[in-house]
Amino acid sequence: MSSTVTFIVLLLSCYYTAGQECSSDELRCRDNTRCIPLRYICDNDNDCGDNSDEDETLCDAWRSETCDRGQYMCERFGDASCVPIPDYCEASNPPCTGDLDPRICHIVNDGKIQNFSTIIVNPATTNLNRSKIRGEELKEVVNFTLSHPACPPLFTLVGDQCLSILFVNNVTWGESRHLCQLIGGDLITFRNVSHFASVIQHLKESKVTADFWVGGHYENTEWTWLDGSPMEHGSPFWTVRYSDLCKYREVTTALNITRRANSGSCYRYYQAPNEFPQGECVALTFQHFYYMSDEDCLHRKSPLCVATDRN
Repeated sequence: MSSTVTFIVLLLSCYYTAGQECSSDELRCRDNTRCIPLRYICDNDNDCGDNSDEDETLCDAWRSETCDRGQYMCERFGDASCVPIPDYCEASNPPCTGDLDPRICHIVNDGKIQNFSTIIVNPATTNLNRSKIRGEELKEVVNFTLSHPACPPLFTLVGDQCLSILFVNNVTWGESRHLCQLIGGDLITFRNVSHFASVIQHLKESKVTADFWVGGHYENTEWTWLDGSPMEHGSPFWTVRYSDLCKYREVTTALNITRRANSGSCYRYYQAPNEFPQGECVALTFQHFYYMSDEDCLHRKSPLCVATDRN
């Protein structure tokens, strides 16, 4: 093929590339010469040719500290997860709230890489607006957490008790108990399985994702409630944890014979609290579906208070 023909082919190729429509999972390069897949953005390879897909300011905003490249943390109704950036930017009710620079959504929705510093974003996507959205979300769950006509201020009715679900605070176990006492209560203790289940169900229905301190602790080699009564171990109160170390389990039969269970099978799961506790205070954690777990008392979680007097 002659050099003239080659030049014409290349010219036509550039023309049609520049004029073609990019697909929904592509962005047009800044110089309009080609479309590249979203997964090529900020992959340390100059796919556009003009380096617009590797622009430093673009990539600083595109990359997330907590999610994979091309994904960002999205919060809706108190639930948070990593989602693809186009899903984050997609208009929905409510929209994602998070730390993604709104100029990224401007680029994704426009379908073209642009000079990052010159983009003017819609004020509706600013941090002020995001903060207002979170305020609206708080209003939606207040009746589940901090308000009820039959209870004192900052308490809501759960079963026959007034509870204060202070998910907006994150403090140590000792600080949590003091906060509960300041508002006329104490950290919650569970009377029985039914009581425990009703509180867990309420936490799930409230759609909060916080971790909560409760009124149990490890002292003098015993797990006890605040009044000194022993805490019941096992199901359905305590969570199950995974361990990198596998262990044998031993069982004692009715004949008082102790042997390894199931022909010496090796297990990697154990039920909290461990023989050597991970912490000396008890919490209900979102990670463990609000089953009880032994936690470091100096970690910061939210107080779960029960009113000592409903009048």
